[in-house]
Amino acid sequence: MIKRLKCLPIAVPAFWDEVRKIALPFEGNLGPLRDTLSALQSHPWGAVSAVFEYDYVDRDYQDEFSAFYSKAFKAYPARCTRLHFFSCPISPRIRQNFGRFRKNYLGFLVLRPTDLQRMGRTVLVPSIADANREFIHCTASFTSHLVGDEFCVEGMPFVQQDTQVGACAQASLWMVARYMARRFGHREFLPSEINHLAKSKSAHGRAFPAEFGLTGTQMLDALDGMGFFAWGQSLNQLADCAHHIERAFPVDSGASEADRNAQLRQQCSAKLADITYRYIESGLPVILTTSNHALVAIGHTYDPATNATVAIQRIPDWIVHNDNTGPYIRMPLFTSPPGLLPFSHVCSIIAIAPREVTLRGEEAETMASQSIEELLNQNTTVPAQPTWRDLFKALRPDLADCIDQLEYRTFLSPAVDFQAQLKCDIKAGRFNRAVGEKILQFDFPRYIWITEVSSPRLLNHPDRGDRHCLGRVIVDSTAPAKTRGQMIVHFCDFLRFSDRQGKEAGKSQIVHQSTPFGHKITP
Repeated sequence: MIKRLKCLPIAVPAFWDEVRKIALPFEGNLGPLRDTLSALQSHPWGAVSAVFEYDYVDRDYQDEFSAFYSKAFKAYPARCTRLHFFSCPISPRIRQNFGRFRKNYLGFLVLRPTDLQRMGRTVLVPSIADANREFIHCTASFTSHLVGDEFCVEGMPFVQQDTQVGACAQASLWMVARYMARRFGHREFLPSEINHLAKSKSAHGRAFPAEFGLTGTQMLDALDGMGFFAWGQSLNQLADCAHHIERAFPVDSGASEADRNAQLRQQCSAKLADITYRYIESGLPVILTTSNHALVAIGHTYDPATNATVAIQRIPDWIVHNDNTGPYIRMPLFTSPPGLLPFSHVCSIIAIAPREVTLRGEEAETMASQSIEELLNQNTTVPAQPTWRDLFKALRPDLADCIDQLEYRTFLSPAVDFQAQLKCDIKAGRFNRAVGEKILQFDFPRYIWITEVSSPRLLNHPDRGDRHCLGRVIVDSTAPAKTRGQMIVHFCDFLRFSDRQGKEAGKSQIVHQSTPFGHKITP
């Protein structure tokens, strides 16, 4: 059997004729496929050529075929067609040695031979048009092979629900699980395995076809079965948390009942977004659920010119994988432009973390912010500066205005990644060597929560390289909530280490001109 390939320029009618031949007749949602192929031709992807790889054996579709399609009366094909995209011209006569175009590789898309939702396993490079304002944190390295040549693509996996082996919830779980396998070393799970894990404890009906989706509990069961630390948070559970959001999104007690309810809804939505932000910043995808849909948040946009008082106000949009519309789609947080699903429609989220992490991001940020506030209000022995807030302003008058308007931004990091980046920053002169070498000698758990402490003046810059932190707090990701899990506080030249084993008292010192420093851009 000879490998069948066809190479076509994307802009010519023959390309679209070939796509229609593979994708039709069809009775499902063609929107994600059509819109993705159209977007690939535009900036920033700029795809020029596509290689059709026929009779492709896709492991995920093979699993779906075994679980459902092979048992149907209709004879479904067992193989797929895979499309490879390149940002350069490729002659239609070429049948091998595609490796010479490796630098122009944009990723691949699998078309399943099903009746509904044909867009299968897809990995494309992120569509980032402005690197200063668009951040896709959830990407991992995936490989593909074409006639003996290996290609690497850094992206977030996408799949469209087929409604037989999985609905939107199963598609979201598959995207999360496949990403976590590549990024954090978990095992890969196939579509039918995910569906069985979700329904192993509470079936609520038959396993296949899966057109009715999953409940939130079933999704959590599936994630637990796959070995993840996951939990859900809904709008009606947020009244007593994230009080810093209440100051930024107040509810007017004198307004009409309808207006108060609308303001409260926006406040709770902002709280939910604030929680979501921490995990996306950590390179951890978040499943968002509406009343009838599930999708995956993987990144965000950024507005450096906004008049923000809390970090979430700097985020105009999430970047999501929505199996109804396609990969790398924007979801506005606080506006509702036509044609886009807004975050205000989200009822609940499911946050995911590696199993070793037991402390939630919101709890870690509370520890960090409390340690900074306690430090600022602590008394000194200097009569002219009765509190440390006063002392900091005297020591660093250039940062005095920043100290009175603090913003907190929290994310999870593998300790080894943090240490590796710290070494690079020290070598490049971006971080104080004396402080950096002390931090490198400290003993950390496998994962740490890092809270960057900053201020609008240090963040309101169009170039991301000019955005800086006033300090940071490192928290033990295994610390119990409502304890003192802070390990390192470095803020406004103040440095303190705390031994989590309790063998040594906290050691503090002032390291002059050790702040501010650059904030983390990507995981």
